[in-house]
Amino acid sequence: MPEFFKGDDLENKYFNVGSNLFDQIETEKTSFFNDCYENKLLGEIIHKSKIAPLSNAIPLDVFKDSFNAIFNIFLEAGSFEGYLTVFKAIFGPDVDVTFTVPAPGKLGIVIEAQGLLTFNLAARKIVSDAYVFEPLVDHNDNNIVVNFIRGLSSQSEVEIMLNELVPQGVWTDIDLTIGGGV
Repeated sequence: MPEFFKGDDLENKYFNVGSNLFDQIETEKTSFFNDCYENKLLGEIIHKSKIAPLSNAIPLDVFKDSFNAIFNIFLEAGSFEGYLTVFKAIFGPDVDVTFTVPAPGKLGIVIEAQGLLTFNLAARKIVSDAYVFEPLVDHNDNNIVVNFIRGLSSQSEVEIMLNELVPQGVWTDIDLTIGGGV
């Protein structure tokens, strides 16, 4: 509650005129602050402007989905929990990760990502100055379905990304399997 100079009726009237609006603005500002790092558009802006070291290591579509988890992990970079958080953000919650420590300063990471997603292909055309999407079908009018790899699609991409997360002096050996070996 604010401290009033006089505490008279006029001062209270002025305060009450704007108090509901100011409370609403404060609530919206708090909500924006708490939720802005979940916004994919912010991830796209960060990636395209190259203001994060991982911008060069992670493709845009993966970065937009996982930048919040990755940024939060920098607070505890190098921990097993941190790596798991990042791998789940990139490959999905069903990723299986096994860590081994074969020697001091060495870390073995086996990642089995089941991240195959299935999508119906769509065709895009312009109608009345707007994009219109239609299902892409074969000669029998069946939707054409494709598998898409969720997250990073190669071991080299994972290694480049991990170079930004792994503490100096730790050597990693990564083994990546995507889609159950597909």
